[in-house]
Amino acid sequence: MIVLDAATKALEYKLAGTVTTNNVPFTVSYIDVLDSDQSVSDIASGDGTCTGATAVVMVTGPAAGHTRQVKSFNIHNADTTGATITVQLNNNGTLRTIWKGAVLTLENLEYGD
Repeated sequence: MIVLDAATKALEYKLAGTVTTNNVPFTVSYIDVLDSDQSVSDIASGDGTCTGATAVVMVTGPAAGHTRQVKSFNIHNADTTGATITVQLNNNGTLRTIWKGAVLTLENLEYGD
């Protein structure tokens, strides 16, 4: 499980360079739990796309008094060439690589809790 326990944390991804033809989209699902009793306060999902080396936020940090748990994400290389993808935790500007590797064209990088 990937846990975001502060509003200053975010889950991001980026490419090693610009796309050739098609953007590289993502989908993500997560839940928020209350810090006080760990009950689920929200279930959510998101999606978007990346075009290059500028990091794209998949999930932002939670509101005060909550912890955000990333349950799954999928990054699909829809481009016509392979892509080097970096998934990272951004902790208030301090970057921590979670995964970095090559994803062939039309393949997926998948994470599941």
